Amino acid sequence: MKTYGTGTMVIEQPNPQDNPLDPYTRRGDGTLTTHLTAGAESLSTLRRDVRQVLLDAGVAEEIVHTAQLVLSELVGNAVRACGDGVPLIVEVEAGQDGIDLDVTDPEPTRLPQTDPSALDSADAESGRGLAIIDLLCEAVDIDVTAIGKRIHCLIPSP
Repeated sequence: MKTYGTGTMVIEQPNPQDNPLDPYTRRGDGTLTTHLTAGAESLSTLRRDVRQVLLDAGVAEEIVHTAQLVLSELVGNAVRACGDGVPLIVEVEAGQDGIDLDVTDPEPTRLPQTDPSALDSADAESGRGLAIIDLLCEAVDIDVTAIGKRIHCLIPSP
């Protein structure tokens, strides 16, 4: 427990070893919002936390796996655009239309590109992730914001 200022506000701080995403993660009924530094450990924890939040909200296992795949691709794209350790904001919300998934990174000028090669092409070096996301999601929007770029995906409900 830490006390700040005059002691009128007391904030319980979780042990970051328990979950590397805390204390910057907020969970609600079918929602998760987190600020994180991208890395193997934080992605693993993020995938686990998203899985739990979605399962707790009654989302089907198959759709949870799809959300984890889309999330991994978006975080991977952000790391390729910005480098290891990039600060990200991830928002996930299970709703009636499906799962809204947003990833915001600080680089507004490096937008993801789809490789024109076929998905099963041995010659394609990159760019398949966005094509896969397009197949799995009903909508994919890329917005430049005041803090970088936000990629929004809607994974439809079955």
